[in-house]
Amino acid sequence: MTNRLMQIPTPIAARLDELDELVQRHPEHIPVTEVARYLHMNADGLRHSIESGQAPFGIAWQKDIRGNRAFKIPTLTFYLWVTQCCGFRYRGEEGAG
Repeated sequence: MTNRLMQIPTPIAARLDELDELVQRHPEHIPVTEVARYLHMNADGLRHSIESGQAPFGIAWQKDIRGNRAFKIPTLTFYLWVTQCCGFRYRGEEGAG
């Protein structure tokens, strides 16, 4: 038995590691397809959620007169949304902080 009051469950630690890898690969903005994969959802569904304001971490705009759309997901905004604006100090095997 450990003396810890709360231990991070293994599946949560794995998801935080995935998030860290995603942020390392895309430090400025994350492609919609990558965020959709991380959230286990369809990319078109994510685009619709961004457009309708249901995904507050994303930005959508009309690119041209023909109605083509563009999307951007700033890495910092997405990271803070996932971690509920508190960031996270977990560092894998190094332990919780």
